[in-house]
Parts: sequence; C-alpha cells; structure tokens
Amino acid sequence: MKKSLLALAVFGTFAAAASAQSNTTIYGIVNIGTVYSKSDVAPTRWGVDSGGWYGSRLGFRGTEDLGNGLSVVYQLENGFSPDTGNLGQGGRLFGRHSWVGFKGDFGTVRFGRSWTPTYCLLTDVIDPFEDGMSGAAGAFFGRNIFNAIDIRMQNAVFYKHTIAGVTADVAYSLGEVAGNASANRQISTAFTYGTGPLKAVLGYQNINDVAGTGTARLAFVGGSYDFGMAKLHFGIDQQKTDAAGLQTVDASDVLLGVTVPVGAGRVLASYNRRNDRMRANVDMSQFAVGYTYDLSKRTSLYTSYGHVNLNDANRVDFGIRHKF
Repeated sequence: MKKSLLALAVFGTFAAAASAQSNTTIYGIVNIGTVYSKSDVAPTRWGVDSGGWYGSRLGFRGTEDLGNGLSVVYQLENGFSPDTGNLGQGGRLFGRHSWVGFKGDFGTVRFGRSWTPTYCLLTDVIDPFEDGMSGAAGAFFGRNIFNAIDIRMQNAVFYKHTIAGVTADVAYSLGEVAGNASANRQISTAFTYGTGPLKAVLGYQNINDVAGTGTARLAFVGGSYDFGMAKLHFGIDQQKTDAAGLQTVDASDVLLGVTVPVGAGRVLASYNRRNDRMRANVDMSQFAVGYTYDLSKRTSLYTSYGHVNLNDANRVDFGIRHKF
C-alpha cells in the first residue's frame, strides 16, 4: 500500500509539472449593433449588424514551454456574425487566425494565416477608431489592399523581433502557383519604435497578382503621441495598384486623429483626406466622431458617426461589445 501511495504521489508530481509547462486560453468577443446609412447613390438603410469595433470571434491560444527559453505558440480564431450566426471570413472555420510557431531569444516565427503586419500598425497606432465603427480609416488608408484584397495573409511565414526599442514584423506569403513563384506572392513589413508616450511606425506591403506581373503596393508612415489628457494620431500613405482584376489606383492619404479619455469613456475624432492622382481626380474626405463607454472591464457601449463628402455618404452606429 505504501509503495502504491508513493507511486501515485510521484506520478502526480510529474503530471503537475508537465501540465505547468503548457497552457491554453479560450477567449472571445461578441459585438453587435444597430446601423443607419444613407448616401446620394444608395437608399436609406437600417440594420442590426455585427459590430465593427473588434469583430465577434471565438479563439484558442496557448504556449508550451520546451525549456532553455524556447516555447511553442499557437492561435486558432474563428470569426462569426452574431446577428445571423454565420461564419465570417468567407465561411472559414478559423478565418481570423490559424497559425503555430516558435518563440525564443531570436524572436517569434509563425506559420499559417494571420493579420498582415502593416494592417496591425493601422489598427494599433494610426487610427483612433482602430479600423472599426463608422468613420474607420480603412475606407481611405490602405484601401487598395485592406479593402480590395485582404487584411490577412495565408500560406505565410511571419517573423517578429524587438531590438533596442524597435520592433520589426515581417511576413512572406507564398503564392503556391506551380511554375510561377511570383504569382500571388505577398510581402508585408512593419517597423515600430516606441519610447514612453511616443509610437512611430513605418509600413510597406506588396501583393502580386495571379500572373505575377502586376502588383498592389502600399507604403506609409505614422504614429501617435499620448499627452495624457489626449492622444494624437497621424498617418500618411502612398497607394499604387496595377494588378490584374483590380481597380487601378494611384493615390495618397492623410489621417489626423485624436483620442480623449473622459471618465470611463473615450471621445474619438478623425479626419481623412484622399488625393487621387488618376485622370478622374476623385479626391474625397471623411470626418468622423465617436464615443466609447466601459460598463465594466469586459463590456462596453460605443457609438460613432462618419461622413464622406463624395456622394454625401453618412453612417451612424450604436452597439455593445462583450469580451470573455
């Protein structure tokens, strides 16, 4: 009996140690709201839509400690529309994130599908609306890629490392077209420098078309500075597209924004201006204001309004977001 108890105790110790080396977190967001939109070229619309401020998701992420400072990391994240229950991202099971990799002193290497590094700079630093809600910058800033193609890369290798306050995030997506290594190939780079209240960013992305002869290219600089009483946001980009099957683009954009904390909430505002260098010269601008209010650490209310001068387009939303 004593030997059996000793064996059980030893087994329990090893089992506890093994389980302590790895962990998995289940998390998610449910975001839904009412939306009103109207323009000179579209009829008035009221709807209950999946909220734009962080899309609804259910995810799994975790790590396993391999020892000597090396660990395995992974993330699987599903996107869905709570107003209908449908899958997002074209019906993919894990369309938001699906990757696995290694993390160590050398940085982090991941393989699979995830955000393009350039898009993360827009949502995390440049746009006060975090590319969500009415008036988000994605309709202007980087539109030739983020709106026309995708904000994610698949069949990709991602590498991220920080040295002396500069974080480099580089991704390469293989087109996987037999006999043509250039077809559908993507390259995305993002560099972030942050010290104290300052964040400065530099991004570049290049996507080849199905023949490998045309491209969609995006380059930008931007940043934010937190004064405490307000955070200022800035960005300027250059867009060019001559890829087959896509609208030809030659334009630049400027974004100015501000985030002002007010008690348990935040006031948001931004101005976007597009300079179209094509023959049609379709310049346009957008003004947006918004407000978020935290009911708790997990639940927030939000509302925003965006107006685009082209076609007198207006959009208003009001929603609730819950994180778990």
